[in-house]
Amino acid sequence: MEKGFPISPDRAVFLSDAHLNQDDRHSQAFLSLADRAAADRIPLFLLGDVFDLWFGAPGLTFGFQRPIIDHLRELRRAGLPIYYVEGNRDFFVKKDHEGTTFDAVSEGEMRTAVGEKRLYLTHGDTVNRADFTYRFWKRVSKNRLSYGGVAHLPSSLILPMANWIERKLKRSNRRYKGSFPEREAREFSLRHFRQGVDFVVLGHFHEERLMRFAQEDGEKVLAVLPSWKEGWRYFYVTSDGGHGFRTYNPGEPLI
Repeated sequence: MEKGFPISPDRAVFLSDAHLNQDDRHSQAFLSLADRAAADRIPLFLLGDVFDLWFGAPGLTFGFQRPIIDHLRELRRAGLPIYYVEGNRDFFVKKDHEGTTFDAVSEGEMRTAVGEKRLYLTHGDTVNRADFTYRFWKRVSKNRLSYGGVAHLPSSLILPMANWIERKLKRSNRRYKGSFPEREAREFSLRHFRQGVDFVVLGHFHEERLMRFAQEDGEKVLAVLPSWKEGWRYFYVTSDGGHGFRTYNPGEPLI
């Protein structure tokens, strides 16, 4: 395994697209799962869009986000390995949250291992190459010069604007999210399987899928993570190749 990649010796949990936007039962369950992962010493991988909209700069943090971020930081300081891959609703999280909120933050992809099993993680928003409008929007919105200018504006101006953007984003790209791009996802996964990856894990599409591929060197797996709010579902992998989706139930072991 390449130097610097996060490695779990025996097991790991993955979830995506929590889209938390207030202090409600979904946010409480999310933090409860993180608490359980810490108690069970299970590394936690978040594949983006933990909030509806997240600007990484502390001055652009919404009030309801602060307790959640602080809680994750406390768990990490207490020993929970926690990793983040940015989603399409995340903007430059790495600068202020790598080494504080998370052990590592990737702006696009992350390669990891659970035992001898190799995993490729990405949010999944660029898998569908036919979504040209979104791909253009991502190039513009993730531009560091543009973000640098925004980050220096007063939060009293930016946060109301961010609320407006967040409402617009809820209505965007429904045509592409409403139909899972199976052919593109298969081709995307096969490229990585040929490079020795055993699991490809995606988020973004809010649709739970588990696809298995017979390859010369064994079975490979594509896992597409569902939206957290649609059932508190997460994915797990163990060092012996065990894997699957489970529903979070407070008080029960994660794996």
